[in-house]
Amino acid sequence: MTGSRPSPQLRLASFIAAASIVNAAIALLVLRLWGTGSDGVELALRVTARVSFFYFLLAFVASPLARLAPGAVSTWLVQHRRELGVTFGISMSMHVALILRMFVIYAPERPPMVTWADFAIGIPGLVLVAMMTVTSFDRLKRAMTPTQWSRLHTTGVFVVWSIFFLCLVDSVGRKQTAHPTLEYHVFIAILVLAMSLRIAARVRHAKPDDARSFERG
Repeated sequence: MTGSRPSPQLRLASFIAAASIVNAAIALLVLRLWGTGSDGVELALRVTARVSFFYFLLAFVASPLARLAPGAVSTWLVQHRRELGVTFGISMSMHVALILRMFVIYAPERPPMVTWADFAIGIPGLVLVAMMTVTSFDRLKRAMTPTQWSRLHTTGVFVVWSIFFLCLVDSVGRKQTAHPTLEYHVFIAILVLAMSLRIAARVRHAKPDDARSFERG
């Protein structure tokens, strides 16, 4: 006799909880090893940004990869893209908490690594991420029409891609690092490749990609 399978809601919650605990543990480990001063928090900021990038990228390429290279990996990504999207949103909330910590450290001045351009680009993006995250849950999703939901998530996913791209390009010329290729250029190349996959999938199938990166198929 076999036990009943967990409900989709339980699987969703379990995945998000486990991934978020791991993400938080990584950030806390960085702070424990490098301290909670400006150097440690700045490193934790970079780490949480890269972790968020990883989850966003998996959700971003799920649909086009399933079209271009169907298989076990792409099927898994499509089936779990809602979990990946919500985990991305929670990871970004950790990133924002560290940014606020930076403002506390440098108060009353603005942290030197933060510019007004970061506010102009980042705040609208964070609002969209928050909206996409909360509307990935069924109760709030049902409060929207399918057209409203689709427009929000389609617009949001490309805005987030653009923010990652612009921030990385800006960092190349503005921020000092011993390894610019590993810190920035590789991630820019990955973003361009991910967008190329979406374009290729759209061209091959001759119809718009639904871009539902935060929904379980």
